[in-house]
Amino acid sequence: MTFYGNLSGSSGDDIFRENVKIRGMNESAKNPSKRQRVLDAAARVFLRFGFVRTTMGDIAQAAGMSRPALYLIFCSKEAVFEAVVAHWIEDSLARIAAGLASRPTLGEKLRFACEVWCVEGLERALANPDVRDMSGLPAVRKSYARFEACLTDILGEAAERSGLGVTAADLARVIVSAMQGFKQTAQSAEEMRRLIGVQILAVERALASPAAMTPEW
Repeated sequence: MTFYGNLSGSSGDDIFRENVKIRGMNESAKNPSKRQRVLDAAARVFLRFGFVRTTMGDIAQAAGMSRPALYLIFCSKEAVFEAVVAHWIEDSLARIAAGLASRPTLGEKLRFACEVWCVEGLERALANPDVRDMSGLPAVRKSYARFEACLTDILGEAAERSGLGVTAADLARVIVSAMQGFKQTAQSAEEMRRLIGVQILAVERALASPAAMTPEW
């Protein structure tokens, strides 16, 4: 029998799972460096095998610890993955924020943000098709809300000034939806960058158009 494995839905197992989770939170608080070691190792493993093929044993081995020790930090593979995605999100948003000041135009800012968010992920997916199984997971889907908020901030002033009659939030949602579609069809990073450029050019031109072009809806 595998230790900590195949927990059923019985009340006893639910209590056991919750105890493991609480102990894991305590262990993470006491050993932040150990938690980061797990996240770094898990990121490498997920990017190699995808989500489905990765096991807690794989993560523990990559992190240089036992499976029981790993379960003291994270209660499940899903919890590890959510933490890894959260780390990726913060890293990407920080890189976007740091790079915006050096890009003076709206189009440059939007292209930069979209390339940081999307192109590297596409390159990983093209290099290893197993990675594609992560794109539909809840943690990844939720991450797009953060990116959408980032684009809304970038678009805010231009959308209000344009008189187009469309909110920055709606424009951001259109861009994010387009990026998701591009990632499903683009065959290379170069093609992804080209599609991003076309989408951003359309948005930039629309915002620069006269207010008389306000849509009738």
